[in-house]
Amino acid sequence: MRKIAIILITIMLFMVAGCSNKDVIKHNYTYKGENEFWTVQYKVNSIDTFTKKDDKLHYEGNSNDTFTVTYKKNISDLSSVKHLQISYKSSAGGGSIGQNSPRKRTYTMTSSSTGGATEDKDEVIKVTINLDGKIQTIELKN
Repeated sequence: MRKIAIILITIMLFMVAGCSNKDVIKHNYTYKGENEFWTVQYKVNSIDTFTKKDDKLHYEGNSNDTFTVTYKKNISDLSSVKHLQISYKSSAGGGSIGQNSPRKRTYTMTSSSTGGATEDKDEVIKVTINLDGKIQTIELKN
């Protein structure tokens, strides 16, 4: 009798789960790139939830992203730089970090958003590093 009850409960759980009007998609992407001087990493962790209610599709998106740029050479090489500007651009947005008289090896920017778009898995993200007008570009790929 107990075995039959467990089987019936299991079948009911599958039926309830199968009738759900909610789809959840998780995105965990890490885009990477580098050149002779810099390594760059952009991590995207987002959850997209699609819910159907009253014959309408509703969307909710939550994202937590981390953008990290690290100088590979001796930090003293940057001693003559007066201004550092690092920026990135993707289909879902972008961001930038500015620093006068840069003295750090690693620069990190984190962001969170609700309801925004998510980068495509196969997207190429463009990063621009500007050292006193001398521009370097790096492409990040997942």
